[in-house]
Amino acid sequence: MVIIGMFMVTREDISTTLLGTILAILGVTVACGLLLLYFVCALDLTWLRVLCVPAFIAAGLLMMRVVNPPIFGLGIAVVLGFGITIPDTISDIETLNRSPFYYGWAWALGLLINLAVQLMMNPETSQSVLRRGITTRLDAVESMLRRLAAGEPDGLRPSSLAPLALAGVVEPLHLLKLAGAVEPWLKKHHAEVRAQFIVVDRLVTAAAVLEAQGFPSATEAVRQRLRNLADDCACWRAAIVNHERPEIPRAPAAGTAATRDEDALPSLAEMERAAELMPFTFPGRELPEELKPAPGRERGGFLAPDAFTNPEHFHFAIKGALAGFICYLIFTLSAYPAIYTSVITCVVCSLSTVGASLQKGILRFAGSAVGGALGYISLMYVFPHLDSLGGYWLPFGTAMAVAAYVNFGSPRISYCGYQICLAYTKCAMQSYGTYTELRVARDRLVGIALGLLVFGFINRRLWPVTAQATMRAKLASALRTLGQLAGLPDDKTPAPQLTEAYALRLKAYQDFGAVSELLESSKFEPGESSGRERLEAARHAAQALFLRQLAIIQHRPDLRPSSVPEPICAASARFRATLADLLLNLSNRVQGKQEHPIPDLPSALTEVGQSVAAHIGSVTDAATVAQIRARLALYRETVPIAMKLVTAVA
Repeated sequence: MVIIGMFMVTREDISTTLLGTILAILGVTVACGLLLLYFVCALDLTWLRVLCVPAFIAAGLLMMRVVNPPIFGLGIAVVLGFGITIPDTISDIETLNRSPFYYGWAWALGLLINLAVQLMMNPETSQSVLRRGITTRLDAVESMLRRLAAGEPDGLRPSSLAPLALAGVVEPLHLLKLAGAVEPWLKKHHAEVRAQFIVVDRLVTAAAVLEAQGFPSATEAVRQRLRNLADDCACWRAAIVNHERPEIPRAPAAGTAATRDEDALPSLAEMERAAELMPFTFPGRELPEELKPAPGRERGGFLAPDAFTNPEHFHFAIKGALAGFICYLIFTLSAYPAIYTSVITCVVCSLSTVGASLQKGILRFAGSAVGGALGYISLMYVFPHLDSLGGYWLPFGTAMAVAAYVNFGSPRISYCGYQICLAYTKCAMQSYGTYTELRVARDRLVGIALGLLVFGFINRRLWPVTAQATMRAKLASALRTLGQLAGLPDDKTPAPQLTEAYALRLKAYQDFGAVSELLESSKFEPGESSGRERLEAARHAAQALFLRQLAIIQHRPDLRPSSVPEPICAASARFRATLADLLLNLSNRVQGKQEHPIPDLPSALTEVGQSVAAHIGSVTDAATVAQIRARLALYRETVPIAMKLVTAVA
């Protein structure tokens, strides 16, 4: 329990580790109280004790699913999974009334020692992690701007802007929300830090589109604007690092060169607007209206909003409880209590999709095999030559270092490190004296294999949820969000639309991130790889279209409807409505719903081009003419990407 607690709550920064420690201790306290009540009231009634096994497992899994943050429910689920099998795995029944206290003490001991070590040796706080997230993005933008200003050809070095633009700022904003509970500074300045991430996200997405567009023949005026923006990014980064407020940047110089098409690129203008907003995101200055969160959007609760209405939560709990109960019956009826890990395997490998559960199960088995092999080597060839605690620490510390290294690696293998740790400690920490029994690693592997087989069978037969089907649903949700973005009205005052657009942007980030995770899980599911490849191609096209839509949305302050002839406005509105209908139709196709004819987007673009050609002569302001042509150029960039998405979905 000490080792499990340490590995479970350790995070990159101290703040979330502290929050996880507090929540895990609270969760384990609740779980140990339930275990004590169970041992006192139900132990002498065999039928009641047996029925409590699936009930406790289901309760723990449901808590994992609906409680936010999940570490509280995870602590309850793990302790209940361990504790429910205690009466069938020990010989001295008199120790049962003390077992919950031992569990609680062991859990708290491991968590508190881990927290103390983190406080002494880990300099990272949530504030420093968030600060690094902003400065990393600013570094990437500044590097791209200086490269374009210097006239370097594309392709000389890989760009880091596209991954940052597509990843968005969902994770930093989630960290900000969590860390505000334990870091007073972040709680006090939550609105300002959130606004900084919103502005830097706008800067990154505009820079990614600008980099894709490029400047085949940039004038000196454009190069100067690029250099000014790069200087503003450097000023912003220095202010964040030095905890100072930056000066308000100079406004871009106006002149005849500003009317040229290439000077009126919407992405460049959007980056300049973001640079102007940047000083107002620091503490001590009032936030602009467009950077203030919409009322009610930042609220969250202890339970998921659909905790008691979504049947998938109960299906998830029932499947895990049934599998765990079957494993419990198998090891009790066969009098093989050493494979009680089969029940715990059903708890920890219960994930949202079949592929994710299988992936975690493979990592669990592989990590246990590696940890057990290290334990065998230590027991047979190392420990017999040691006679002190200092000597024992060397192989133990080496194995823990290997496990921790793997645990903090890629999400694809991190859980394997956790299992290496558990399997090794099961071998190396069996007693305070010499121990030569080698069956513990074998029994653990047998138990894990049994749990995986039983849970895999139940998971595929009872309410199966595949990663590929879930990926389709998330991709369809992302396409619907893009359709909503395209359908936002072009009003005279763009601030409300920009606020709504940013909320939709965050929703799209979440959906695309979920699709990426599910794509990895789907590789562990049997089936046609061509379907997965088509979904991956559709995701890439949808993400490219997403960036172009953001560029169109952020261009609205530069091109107000009042300054554009009515026929051009009407044609532009029909183009956006056609794009919205196309995306909604594609969303239905991805989910397998009733299909409708795909709207003719190229014809809508042709109509916009004809309207611009026929009526742009009536516009007397040269700057407005340039902005109209820039918007038309964005539409022309959007259509090929949208048609590529149509091909991928079809």
